[in-house]
Amino acid sequence: MTEKLASSEVANRLNEWYDSIKRHDIEKATKCKEEIKKSIDEMEEDQNVLLYYNLIDSRYKQVIQRFDESRNILNDIKEQGENTETDELLRFYYYFFNGLYEFYRRNYIQAIHYYRQAETYLEDIPDEIEHAEFHFQLANAYYGIDQNFFSLSHAEKAIGIYKKHDHYVNRQISLKMAIAANRFDLNRHDSAMSLYKEVIEISSKHGQTFLEVLGHYNLGLCYEYLNELEAAKGCFETALDIEYSQENKKDTYLEIKYMLARVLFKMDQLEEGKGWFNVAKTLADETGEETYKTKLAILHHIYLEPNELLLDEELETLRKRKLWHDVSDLAANAGRHFKKKEMYKLATKYFVEALQSKEKIPTLQEEVEKV
Repeated sequence: MTEKLASSEVANRLNEWYDSIKRHDIEKATKCKEEIKKSIDEMEEDQNVLLYYNLIDSRYKQVIQRFDESRNILNDIKEQGENTETDELLRFYYYFFNGLYEFYRRNYIQAIHYYRQAETYLEDIPDEIEHAEFHFQLANAYYGIDQNFFSLSHAEKAIGIYKKHDHYVNRQISLKMAIAANRFDLNRHDSAMSLYKEVIEISSKHGQTFLEVLGHYNLGLCYEYLNELEAAKGCFETALDIEYSQENKKDTYLEIKYMLARVLFKMDQLEEGKGWFNVAKTLADETGEETYKTKLAILHHIYLEPNELLLDEELETLRKRKLWHDVSDLAANAGRHFKKKEMYKLATKYFVEALQSKEKIPTLQEEVEKV
């Protein structure tokens, strides 16, 4: 009879797997998963370790952007959890990973709701890297609802921890980008853009290719906001020119291609813009990214086939999801475009819409408090 593997040994291997996931080392994480699947089959029975495996697997699925599979695992865990005694760590992971799932689906308020539930178990988690990761993700979620000071506070807590650990350079770089994004929104434009340029340089130096891509993308967003469209176009093209497999980062590349199409439309380079628009639309359909399907439809109804009724319907879709930043941003784009076309009545309508939506942004914090 074959001797079973001790569950404690498998748990240690799961810790190594999760560590590679936290560092976003996809290659190592994939290799670990293959090895651990064999270990699970040979392990002595231990329901908590099996639950731990499923939780880490749900997180792995998120990192490789297979979100529906992650959601299915978390739903199964919810059903199991009702009949299983679990420790604080597993409860923390359950709520934390649910928050991550909601964040990836751009349901930022629901994500924060889950993070707050996870936070009730955080003091029982001795690993300070786990604390750093928690603050990092909360910083991202608060940025998603334009709560810049909350976002900065959590980003600074996270980076303070990561700086003490040499193996988390990528997280330090990501947090610098989060800080830069908040600075830009707070009108500290020069400081933010300088930090993005620093991020690009550091990423290149440390071989963090995907973060280098993100650095150029975010710098492009800054230039687009400042209406320096040629510079924005160059940044997005540079991001796409950097050699990196897009397979596990489809959502990010969808965003870059959407922005490149949008900038080209604003520059009246419609034919080239249509090419990137179609590429982005195909990718949105492939990934099931509903928000970007809506945003692409809005571009279509502004620049390609102007249609006030359909444009309003798509903006209403974003309103229902309380994505006020996107509504304000896209309505302002519509206003500028129609003004340029001397369609002043439409321009005024969408400029007003942009201002009204911007005024809704502070109410998102009230929504968080209600949950």
